[in-house]
Amino acid sequence: MEDRWPAQLENCRVACPAGELDLATALDFTFLLWGTALEAGADWLIVDLSRVTFMDCSPLHELCRAWDRSRATGRWTRVVYDQAPIGRLLRLTSLQERFPRYASTDAAWRGRLADVGA
Repeated sequence: MEDRWPAQLENCRVACPAGELDLATALDFTFLLWGTALEAGADWLIVDLSRVTFMDCSPLHELCRAWDRSRATGRWTRVVYDQAPIGRLLRLTSLQERFPRYASTDAAWRGRLADVGA
């Protein structure tokens, strides 16, 4: 997994993993998400998966933990993706409602969901 350390977007952290998210890269993904917890504003988190080329269910546990951490502080974790396989994975694991699709980090920051039909 290639990643860029999370960037700051106003009071929100943006994690942008790239490449494959699977069992082999799950630990790197965990460090990427939990590393954001040490930063101010870390409870608001956007995970931009637009550069992810493959994703299995391995990173979902940590993604859910990040969501739980955000929710416990009255904030949110939002996910950006446009890949149909990621949408299918979230739907098949009953996480589609927890992680609805956002088309961009800007849309996620503003709370504008992607068109469901897109």
